[in-house]
Amino acid sequence: MTTNLGRRSTKTSDVVRAQRLFQDLAPEALDQLCRAARLVRFSRGETVFLKGDDANALFVVVEGAIRVSSGSTDGRTAMLNLIGSGEVFGEVAVLDGLPRTTDAIAHSDSVLLSIARRDLFELIDTQPQLMMKLIVLLCGRVRATSQQVEWLMLQSMSARLAGTIMRLAERDTDRAPLRLQLTQQQVSEMAGMSRESVNKLLARWASQGWIRLGPQTLEIVQPDALHAVAGEG
Repeated sequence: MTTNLGRRSTKTSDVVRAQRLFQDLAPEALDQLCRAARLVRFSRGETVFLKGDDANALFVVVEGAIRVSSGSTDGRTAMLNLIGSGEVFGEVAVLDGLPRTTDAIAHSDSVLLSIARRDLFELIDTQPQLMMKLIVLLCGRVRATSQQVEWLMLQSMSARLAGTIMRLAERDTDRAPLRLQLTQQQVSEMAGMSRESVNKLLARWASQGWIRLGPQTLEIVQPDALHAVAGEG
């Protein structure tokens, strides 16, 4: 069960901050969305939803980041994605009405826009272009998943790790220098590699001056070098 730290009515400015999905909506559609959506706050480490939960809402990250992961019966966990500001998550189960397929945990203190499934479909009825945006979003997810599978099957470990790091870091293009707030364990989960292998490669790249390692942080000093390694795959 999730715990909400606070709710208040959504303002148009909140929707604008989550504009990647809603930026082309007409003013009356924005008003309808503001009436339907709510801001929900989660502290770092707090659960937004768990695998198997009913899908009762679509979420957009206004501030912070959400860690999407999946666990096995033997206790192992794989981090699948890190959802940042302006990005949507939880759309698959909301659209097909089936249970959640992953866990979603607040990676940092986060503010989310929550849109109930019923309200989302009412909005789609009056704003069909929103469904097209959701279709494009789903296609992007499929492409990203295909790329991850390709990396796992075809690329070297160094290319896989470099590509994963750059993909995550460059999502926040306004941030300089490029920096990840992730543990080495979480990086290894996203790259589909053992932590031992990741530690060795990161230590080598740090000694070459390509990156700087800190407590749960990874700063990219020479992005061109990592891009070159990723391209070797």
